[in-house]
Amino acid sequence: MIAEMIPAPFSHVVLVTGSRSWNDEKSMRETFNDAWRDWGVENVTRPVLISGHCREGADAMAERLWRAAGFEIRPFPADWSTRGGTAGFQRNQEMVDAAHVFLEAGTRVLCTAFLDLCRKPGCPQRNREQLMPHAPGHFSHGAIHCRSRARDAGIRTTSVIHPLLPLF
Repeated sequence: MIAEMIPAPFSHVVLVTGSRSWNDEKSMRETFNDAWRDWGVENVTRPVLISGHCREGADAMAERLWRAAGFEIRPFPADWSTRGGTAGFQRNQEMVDAAHVFLEAGTRVLCTAFLDLCRKPGCPQRNREQLMPHAPGHFSHGAIHCRSRARDAGIRTTSVIHPLLPLF
């Protein structure tokens, strides 16, 4: 099924994951530009974005930037009505699986994780210290999950922490 979603060869793949509250376009542009420089601009002939297709935050911003540049996007929207509360995590795994197909075919693949604090009201993990010992808080669950799955799949991953969060 994943192979059917990848009908054509691409030179480079960026899997984007991030918080729904992500609002820093400057950092996102810099991250994409850094990837291009690392890959060699002349080598990026047909890039594609793999996105969770959320209407707000990192997914929406990345899709807007890619569309404006004339690049292709492979959206993986979560099926909340059928899958319920686990839809986002299942969608994340599908995106990672698709990126891994590209990786195994020899395509250069990068997972970009745009991390902001979890803003889920009443989150039971609210006091989990993920940022640093003296600053309670944790990152958005979906972005951390997708980033972790990408790393486990051997996909090169870069994490961008929202610039308004405390430095480590």
